[in-house]
Amino acid sequence: HGYWVLSSSMYSLNLKKLKSKGTKQIFLHSYAINNYGRSAVSSWAKQANKYGMKVHIWVQVFYDGKWVIPLKKDGSINYGYMKKKVAEVVSYAKISGISGVHLDYVRFPGTAQNYGDSVDAVNYFVKKACSEVRKVKPNCIISAAVMPEPGMTEYYYGQDISTMSKYLDVIIPMAYKGNYGKTTSWIQYVTNALVFDSNGAQIWTGLQTYLKVSGSGSS
Repeated sequence: HGYWVLSSSMYSLNLKKLKSKGTKQIFLHSYAINNYGRSAVSSWAKQANKYGMKVHIWVQVFYDGKWVIPLKKDGSINYGYMKKKVAEVVSYAKISGISGVHLDYVRFPGTAQNYGDSVDAVNYFVKKACSEVRKVKPNCIISAAVMPEPGMTEYYYGQDISTMSKYLDVIIPMAYKGNYGKTTSWIQYVTNALVFDSNGAQIWTGLQTYLKVSGSGSS
């Protein structure tokens, strides 16, 4: 069991209560580092570690208030942007007490079909980030959130699950049945499909715990 946690909620979490519910993973948004500093996040993560919970820094890769298309105007991969973002991920992995890094928005915003190198761009980032993180922390758990649309993720989002899963430790489909108007059986379908497509990564299915209202975003 685990939770995505916004930076604003870091200090309000009851770690003892989370432990009693069997929580093992906490995905803490990287804004916590901006808001409180690396030292404070490290100290907090170590407290969570004492309760048997691993803390992962949750990073928004190609979206931060607005979408970033990781390609140049000529359609080639924007290696400059990739290098900068990989360095950011590596810096989070180095924080003492942090057990993992979680890549969110490592995708296109439903427009991947308009770009020839969209899948290559996502695969390049995932491969490079995993390689560089493991150089500084070999046992770091590297995960990524993916769209819950088996068979369509490459076309719309540039997410090639069969390739991404070769590099990642964990893939987390955002199986938000409320957003998709689906039943619980759909969650099982999505999970099974990704297990089938995975080439090594574990599948930890992400569930919806918020009420979506008109105009609100997801994950």
